[in-house]
Amino acid sequence: MFRFAAILRLPLLTLFLVFMTINDVQAFDVDASMDSAVQDDAGSSFILTSVQDESKFSQDSIQMYEDLAIIAARNNDVENASLYLEKYVIYSGDNGFVDTAYFKRFDDTPQFIELHDKYSLNFSWLNFFYLFSALIGFFIGLMLVLGKKKDRTAAILISVFVLVHSVFIFHLFLFNTNLQFRVPHTLFMSSVFSYLYGPLIYFYFKRITLSYDFRKIDWLHAIPTIIIVIITVPIFLLSAEEKLRVMFHVGSVNTKTYLIIAFSTKLLSLLVYGYLTLKVYLKTKSYSWITDEAKKWTRNLVTLTQVYVLSYFIYGFMITDVIPRTEFLYHLQIVAMASMVLYIGYKSYLMPNLFTSSFVKQQNKYKKSGLTSSFSNELKEQLMQLLEEDKIYRQNNISLAIVSDKLGTTRHNTSQVINEHFGLNFFELINKYRIEEATEILKNDKNKNLNIIDVAYEVGFNNKVTFNKSFRKVLSQTPSQYLSSLNL
Repeated sequence: MFRFAAILRLPLLTLFLVFMTINDVQAFDVDASMDSAVQDDAGSSFILTSVQDESKFSQDSIQMYEDLAIIAARNNDVENASLYLEKYVIYSGDNGFVDTAYFKRFDDTPQFIELHDKYSLNFSWLNFFYLFSALIGFFIGLMLVLGKKKDRTAAILISVFVLVHSVFIFHLFLFNTNLQFRVPHTLFMSSVFSYLYGPLIYFYFKRITLSYDFRKIDWLHAIPTIIIVIITVPIFLLSAEEKLRVMFHVGSVNTKTYLIIAFSTKLLSLLVYGYLTLKVYLKTKSYSWITDEAKKWTRNLVTLTQVYVLSYFIYGFMITDVIPRTEFLYHLQIVAMASMVLYIGYKSYLMPNLFTSSFVKQQNKYKKSGLTSSFSNELKEQLMQLLEEDKIYRQNNISLAIVSDKLGTTRHNTSQVINEHFGLNFFELINKYRIEEATEILKNDKNKNLNIIDVAYEVGFNNKVTFNKSFRKVLSQTPSQYLSSLNL
């Protein structure tokens, strides 16, 4: 069934992609009413070709637009000042001219507010949030792929997923702040990844929940991305000057004509893979061998994925003028992506075990276990009481046998409860609670009277070496580094 569905789906995507515009962001802000020198080539229907009126780029024309804009400004003619100013900007590539003193007194007029939105630098708090999310995403993506993993395939999938989203968010940061005009070689930077979102998250879910092993036929899912790369190579080879013209929508690359097709194909991809991901999740969410933390992880991740699909759906209707454009609707999909990146980063820090092994490895281990679900939950509640109220982890001789005796069950059942409900082995769980208490003690030691070794003994460790090793494993830093961070 999977192979048949994949083979049917991909030709349709491929057909659309051959006739699509590459970037579905930069093309959305073209002012159709502006007297543009760009005319569609009637003799060519291919996606990249537009005819340029080179006379508009001559020094004489550019100088004329500049002079006319300044004269209009001196005569307080806002309409013509904004009209010729924009012509000067798009044909000269000098977007900084908008902020010169000639036009300062018009900054509060609707015409110049629009011009500043299009061409002036815009460092709003929301744009800084996007930059922060992108940088966090780059860091998390690299850490996930470079760290030691039992399931290397799953780690690579989720890492590339995060990195792809981070590139897209960073690209949107450049676009929204108008910094893209300073770095024209970033043109279409994120477009080649547009059709990777769906396959990456879909195969990641299959890998972690079903231990799916890749087959040769799965490379068919890369065909749309390969086509985009082939199409965009000539664009990447353009000069910086020509790329800047494209950004101002007066270049040789036509990015407007196929806007609806671009939106439709990307939405189709997101809907298809969103459905397939949801299908895998619904199939596996009731599996008893998946830990509670793993279930929460997959549930939240699939929810964020569906929210992103929905936000892009709304976004597409907005940019195609089906519904009115608002700032909230425009930024909704970007916030959804940023939230996904930050959530993955948060979970990788809080529960690194989610990224170190497959969720299904517990299945064979406890396949023949006689532990019922209700008894397992009961044992879990008793264990939580022992840890959080009785604080048995403080005993430096604590063992699986001692805990099992207190729970009134076998060591095998106790081990299964810990693995299934916490995603850890016995000593990882004990040390996790010890480190959590140790950090609280160190945090509350305002006068710095305590020695690290004293804290280690207090929470149950027998020596400083084991304490340091466990501390570093849980928090990715040594106790000394943690203390230093408290002093910042």
